[in-house]
Amino acid sequence: MIIEKKILEYLNENDNGGFINISSVDIDYNLLKTSVEILRGRNQIVLDANKPRNFEAFGISNLKRKRINAKINSKGKEYLYCLRKSGESNCEETKKKKRFWKLAYFFG
Repeated sequence: MIIEKKILEYLNENDNGGFINISSVDIDYNLLKTSVEILRGRNQIVLDANKPRNFEAFGISNLKRKRINAKINSKGKEYLYCLRKSGESNCEETKKKKRFWKLAYFFG
């Protein structure tokens, strides 16, 4: 959960409307990639759909060129605000309470 918070903070601080390279956020590339997939599954970030070019024919290895381009969306900003304010466990409970009160207003 710590790396996910680091990713969201980095994207929020450097938000310019475009995709940002987040491969420098953490040293462990595999952990970073799994955390990015978790955040994308929760619809908190958007990943760039472009694949990196293959330069192996020119003698340039693709292992040196690992990049993950992403940008934060409004759900990600809301989740980051909740993490900063209260903590990881309270964010999910707050979301459930909001849904309940929206439905109570609708049926009331």
